[in-house]
Amino acid sequence: MFNDPILSLAVIFIAGFFLSKLVAKLKIPTITTYVVLGVLLSPNLLGIISPGIIEVSGVFSSIVLGIIAFSLGRSLSRDIFRQVGKSVIAISLCASLIPWALVSLVLFFIFKQPFGVALVFGAIAAATDPATTVAVTQEYQSKGIFTDTLLGIVALDDLWALIIFGFSFALAQASFVREVDSSSVLKELLFAFVEIGASLLLGVIVALLFNFFLRFVRNNRDRLIYTLGFLFLAVGMAVFLKISILLTCMFFGAFFVNTNLANDYIFKTVGDITPPLYLVFFVLAGAQLNFSVFALAVYLIGAIFILRILGKIIGAFFGAKITSSSPAIQKYMGLALLPQAGVALGCALVAKHHLNNGWGDMILTATVGTTVFFELLGPLVTRWSLFKAKNIPEKI
Repeated sequence: MFNDPILSLAVIFIAGFFLSKLVAKLKIPTITTYVVLGVLLSPNLLGIISPGIIEVSGVFSSIVLGIIAFSLGRSLSRDIFRQVGKSVIAISLCASLIPWALVSLVLFFIFKQPFGVALVFGAIAAATDPATTVAVTQEYQSKGIFTDTLLGIVALDDLWALIIFGFSFALAQASFVREVDSSSVLKELLFAFVEIGASLLLGVIVALLFNFFLRFVRNNRDRLIYTLGFLFLAVGMAVFLKISILLTCMFFGAFFVNTNLANDYIFKTVGDITPPLYLVFFVLAGAQLNFSVFALAVYLIGAIFILRILGKIIGAFFGAKITSSSPAIQKYMGLALLPQAGVALGCALVAKHHLNNGWGDMILTATVGTTVFFELLGPLVTRWSLFKAKNIPEKI
């Protein structure tokens, strides 16, 4: 075991680099590779990663989650909403809301999970991994209406998931403070809306300050320092005010992209620094898997896995049906939305660090398990859906 966190980081970077090169030939998604590497190097298995770096991972995770949410905020631009059309908005919204409702209700009523835990699991189930989906369409040179609709949906899917998670997590935290009953539901709903409103207000204020002082930025070096400074400000203030980091930074990015025509430079700057941050983020997420909890979470992993698939299929079908989309979109779009990774793990890490009653470990462990399965199965099913929709020339 390396007790020095710096040596642990060295191992993470070097092992992550070479392992990603190796598994690329096997068509295994990079994020899955990083998560599995974290599990292998964790103090609970090989013990190569220092426990010290795990202890401070909460701060690092908050920063990376802020960057992820800020980048997703870009998809809330007016131009994107005009381009994707009503059908994409309807399908993406239904394919997020129905998995959330299905997973939450079944876990609460049938599996007898606490109300807050069921809501959080449902919210995590709503998320889809856009990177994996885009990679599949590019690899097989997929073209057609189905592909265009799919890409539009994944651009919005995680945005709905973040909003759903922010609402659900606020309710979850309130439910752990007091028992859920008919008299407390209204107060908890009010609390959730207040947190979302506070996140919106903080995100807008930070974006206004960011826009105002942006005139002093002269070059790429200035742009990087300046952008990170305001991202840290948004994350730090959200932590200080005990509101959602994810929603605050998403609203920051959304307001900025709609009020500044030069936003491409900023988002490119953020994108250039994310690969090493994501590497450490996903490795540490895997390293926090609790094997003692994993045995207890196996039945939850299986249930969530099946329920999420059903929810995505039903949700996409319903959204496509009400917008009179093509039969291929109605039949196969839900299956094309199975990949799940970054936002789901990020939400689970939020639960891990803020639910200090043992449920945070359960949520993260179950999410790591389902993420690995969905990242391995998802690309194959997405490719099959594209083939059935006749957007790729032949089955490979």
